Amino acid sequence: MPLSRALLSVFSIPESVAMPAAGVDISQGSVKSVVIAEHGTSAVLKSFSETPLPEGAIVAGDIEIENHVVDTLRSMRLRQGVHFACASLPEKKAYLYRVLVPKTAKDMRSGVEFDFEAHVPLPPGEAVFDFEPVRAVEGGTIVAVIAYARRIVEKYRAVFEKAGITLRSLEVESQALARATVGHLAHKGTVMMIDFGKYTTRIAIVEEGVVVFTATVEVGGDALTQAVMKRMNVPEAEAELIKNEKGLLMSADNKDLVETLMSTVSVVKDELVRHLSYWNSPSSDDLPRQPVERAVICGGNANLRGFPEYLEGFLNIPVTIANVWGGAFSLDTYVPPMRFSESLEYATAIGLALRGRGSQPW
Repeated sequence: MPLSRALLSVFSIPESVAMPAAGVDISQGSVKSVVIAEHGTSAVLKSFSETPLPEGAIVAGDIEIENHVVDTLRSMRLRQGVHFACASLPEKKAYLYRVLVPKTAKDMRSGVEFDFEAHVPLPPGEAVFDFEPVRAVEGGTIVAVIAYARRIVEKYRAVFEKAGITLRSLEVESQALARATVGHLAHKGTVMMIDFGKYTTRIAIVEEGVVVFTATVEVGGDALTQAVMKRMNVPEAEAELIKNEKGLLMSADNKDLVETLMSTVSVVKDELVRHLSYWNSPSSDDLPRQPVERAVICGGNANLRGFPEYLEGFLNIPVTIANVWGGAFSLDTYVPPMRFSESLEYATAIGLALRGRGSQPW
């Protein structure tokens, strides 16, 4: 059963579908929420928050200490008035693949189900899935399929139910990121999304707005901060400021900092180059792929100065910082009560909130 249908079979559609749903991003270290409300023909940022989770509450995407997550969500409901939510599922637990559904298939779903077990190592009754067409090719339609173990979906559904929040949807993190970063663009093309987070760096290839490939590098910006703290003997807050303001800009008085950061940044760069090369060089047995045209960066450590320029030199494609508000409003006419640098940390929650707007389809 497709993921969206599985959820809608559990939850009845609320009467007040016009009410905005919060975008709720549950990660290993915190729960972020964003509410985008309608305002005339556009939208406004109604509220946002981040609540840390105790260590061990979520490990590698598994909810290990349920009451901590439930308490955090319940507090969000009581303090921010969040009663409906579009939430993310952990990417580490997802099975994502592409399949060619031939023109002779009865319908798209039966075409996906035909070889589902060859891609997802779960008994049919223990898996839920969703799919989205990417593009038509000579032999049929390339479809992106995302699947989860039913127990993962049920666990995330349960914490929202116990917190008194009605779920409108659950989706993989990268699809929410794609909605926030490239979904509003007239020409979406094929894009590499780079979510440079605190503990990990997530990579996703997005083709025409649909996520078709993901990978995770177990290195994030916290390693940079720790390196600056050690090298310069400064507290964490000051190290963050130094890292973001001076970054990778090479100069005589910034040489030591660049050298300090480079040992970690180069690891991320090497992984990006490797995955880009993999995607752009399919074997003759692979489904057709569109070459990546450009890259966009989000995440809290996208604020590292000089990082886009550094990556461009190795990826040989344009690299830009994402505008995560483009799907909600124009920054030329409305300035949200959140710093732009901070908004990059909320990209997933913003993408989820965009799905939760009253005008969005289920």
